[in-house]
Parts: sequence; structure tokens; C-alpha cells
Amino acid sequence: MSEKEVVDIRIMRSKKAISEAFIELLKENDFKTITITDIVNKAGVNRGTFYKHYAYKEDILKEIQDQFLDYLVVVLQDNYQQIDYSQLQTVPLSDALFAVIYEHRWFFHLAIHSVGFLNFQMHFSALLKDFLINNFLSTTPYSPKYQNLLGAYVANGIYGYLVEWDAKAYVSMPAEMAQQLTDIFVLDRNIFKLPVSGHIPKDELVD
Repeated sequence: MSEKEVVDIRIMRSKKAISEAFIELLKENDFKTITITDIVNKAGVNRGTFYKHYAYKEDILKEIQDQFLDYLVVVLQDNYQQIDYSQLQTVPLSDALFAVIYEHRWFFHLAIHSVGFLNFQMHFSALLKDFLINNFLSTTPYSPKYQNLLGAYVANGIYGYLVEWDAKAYVSMPAEMAQQLTDIFVLDRNIFKLPVSGHIPKDELVD
């Protein structure tokens, strides 16, 4: 192993210890009351190590949030690109999104409740909206204006659905949540007017 690889491993370990310590502190303390000293003591590192990687405690949460959102993009691309809305009555949505949220439920709970995660809803919903536009709505007869509006509507609806799941302490399992969202899409087809396979009537075209 090269010297650079050894250094990289040390950096990763230090940053992991710091981020995990901060998350643990956030579970029991208000963001504003947590100090750098609290974080380094919990992580078992010195202040010098902290300042090698971060300038402020907000930087830790931004890095964690960015990593989570990057991972979510991969999950969406791997599991939701081949959806045929005409088949939702017999083939429910993949539960991959819900499995990720469930696995990281402590992070998601903190992200939607802690002031330290700035604009988490905006970034999360924007990610979903971009995915919907690029993978589904761009093939519809709608203009870019309406693609954007419909994408925002669906994305923020899904975010609200996940927030409600958090409020209910995740009592439902990911598969059940996926099935319920599938049912909502099926029932709401007249609102979404997402084209299915076959001919699209002229009265469904939107300028």
C-alpha cells in the first residue's frame, strides 16, 4: 500500500468518525447547542484534525447530505427508469426508494427536522423533479413549462409522503409504502395524465 493510500484511509476514517459523532449528538441535542469541542470529543479526534477537513460544523452536514443525495440518484437510476405507468395496476413500483429511506431513517428524520440541514427539502425535491423530467415527462406531449410544473407537483408530493412516513415512525414497511404510492398514482391518473402505451388523444395535449 502506498503512502498516499495510507493517508487517504486515515482521512476517510477521521471524517467518518466526525460525521458519525455529529449525527449521534444531533439525536439528543439541538443543532445550535452542539460545539466543535463536543464533536471532536465524541469522535475521539483533536481539533486540528477537525479543521483539516471542515471549517464549520455546517460543512459536515452538507457533506453528509450531498453523499446521501448522490446515492439516491444512483438508486433512482437503477430502479425506476423502466417504469410503464400502464402496468402499475399489476406491477407496483419498486420499493428501492423506501428501502433507502428506511435504512437511513435516522438521517432522514434529522434532515427534515434539524436546522443544520439547510434546504434539504428543496434539494431532495429538486432531485426527484429532475429525475421525473429527464426520464418520464420529457417523452410526454407537454411543453417544458408544464413538464416542470408537473415534475415539481409529483416530486413534492412524494417528499410529503415520505415526511408523513417519518411522522408515523416508519411503522409501515418499504414494500407497503411502495404499494400505497402505486395505488395513489393509479387513482390519480386523470390528474397526472401521464401517457400510457398506445395513442395519446388530442385533448390530452398541453401547450
